[in-house]
Amino acid sequence: MVSTLRKMYRRIARVFLHKKLDANDRLLTCTSPCAENLAAPVATIIVPIRITHQASEALARLQRLLSLIPSCFEVVVVDDGSPKRWQNEICNFAMARPNTQYLYLPTSKRRFSLARARNSGARQSISEIILFHDLDFLGTTETYLQIANIIQNRLFPDNKQHFFCIPVAFLTEQGTNSYIRYLQSSPQTTNWAFYQEAEQDGGVKFLVQGSSCIVVYKAYFLEIGGHDESYDGHGAEDFELLHRLSSNYPIAKRPVDYPVNTGSGKIIEYRGFRAFFALYGQDCLKSGCVLVHLFHPKRKSSGYYQHERNFAKLKSLMLQDTSCSDSHG
Repeated sequence: MVSTLRKMYRRIARVFLHKKLDANDRLLTCTSPCAENLAAPVATIIVPIRITHQASEALARLQRLLSLIPSCFEVVVVDDGSPKRWQNEICNFAMARPNTQYLYLPTSKRRFSLARARNSGARQSISEIILFHDLDFLGTTETYLQIANIIQNRLFPDNKQHFFCIPVAFLTEQGTNSYIRYLQSSPQTTNWAFYQEAEQDGGVKFLVQGSSCIVVYKAYFLEIGGHDESYDGHGAEDFELLHRLSSNYPIAKRPVDYPVNTGSGKIIEYRGFRAFFALYGQDCLKSGCVLVHLFHPKRKSSGYYQHERNFAKLKSLMLQDTSCSDSHG
């Protein structure tokens, strides 16, 4: 019965999607059936996506991710300009999960922008709290329930500027294969046991405590302008947001050499902005809460990686910001 209903919903969504796109190539929103019958979500998880190549892997990751996120979260899947042949598939997976929205942005002729997609998803979300989640991030269902518990216990309505990060362990290819097996064999556990073992066995390339998986109040995020969309493509857009968020919610004194980019490796000293932002993920790490980033070959999309330009822009901003030299804390 459930399978039949899902097939029916997918057919309806497919027809609706074609009609809207054929009539006018513009923003499109679909909401999964029965979402209104669920309790108010703890938070909204925003997942940007654009499929231009390696479609089977991307779709498999999206389907797996949506199947693992519990219904206490709303999910907004933001399709930032995927070609029409993939829009149906993305929409179908979104519509198969209750409490999910599919948002299509007609941006196929523009460079894929994580900043634009995240901002669009934030505006579309219904929850008071939002969480940014890349397609390649993943946790067990218990990990997401762990995150829900942290949100309920650590975000306080009397301080809308409060935010924190969920640490993300970037896996090697071997570590990714091991993690998929871990999901199958240990579905009722969190990521923590796997992370500890993989770190010892070389399955983790590095851990990012101050990650792009930022948990923040929606109203405040929009009030400060969201992500800066001039950081298009991939690179530094999350750090630019963390720079502004931390300016208004400092939890320690910034390093003297705060604008320095120390790279993605292990943080062994308090230098640069990465070490400072890592403090915003420290409480989660102490609680044994971590997501993983699944390995993938370097993206081939033209213009996707804008690291050199974006990080140069970020450094210029940090150097100009007078708050870089004051005594936060």
